[in-house]
Amino acid sequence: MGKVLSLMGRPLRNYNIENRAHKIISKEKPTPAPKHKSDQIDYERMMKEYPEAFEESQQKHEQLNKYLRDVYVQSHDPVPTLKPKSNPDRPLPVNKSQVEDFEYGVKEPERVPEGRTTLRNALKFITDHHKNPRLHSAEQIAKEYAIPEETINNVLNYFKVYEIYVPEQRKVKAKFAGPSVPRIKVITHPKKQLAAAKGEKDNT
Repeated sequence: MGKVLSLMGRPLRNYNIENRAHKIISKEKPTPAPKHKSDQIDYERMMKEYPEAFEESQQKHEQLNKYLRDVYVQSHDPVPTLKPKSNPDRPLPVNKSQVEDFEYGVKEPERVPEGRTTLRNALKFITDHHKNPRLHSAEQIAKEYAIPEETINNVLNYFKVYEIYVPEQRKVKAKFAGPSVPRIKVITHPKKQLAAAKGEKDNT
């Protein structure tokens, strides 16, 4: 029902709407919206108690309007500040390009303390020992890299290098390798039959 009434009243609301809109826009001072009841009470109280201030607020200040017209905002880029002083002991990075990935995922230290080794050297002496254990023994490796012999023995015992096995015959036909023992077994031996009771005749 409400929709029907809205459709019926729409032509009346839109009657001569353009002329009415121009009439309201052409007013020098637009009509203010109605105030809330509590705001209206405060408004009237201010008119009674402070009539001079109220009258002053209603007047148009030409000087303030002039100030608003003279205001001109001009934007500009901020002045670049001086470059920070670089500390020679801790210089800032100069090259800002992307760092390439390291060979073993981590950067190798430039200086290795005694009793330590790098990943590259560890892989080297493990591989050498695997190829020729007599020539590259644990004692020889300990002397070469200045690492305790006990540590070298533990490394050679618990760490190995991956090996790649490439078969000579590359084109090999794949064969299905099923389970050696079947999952289901069928029992084929005959079952025992019950003997006929005494006095019973064979019905067959």
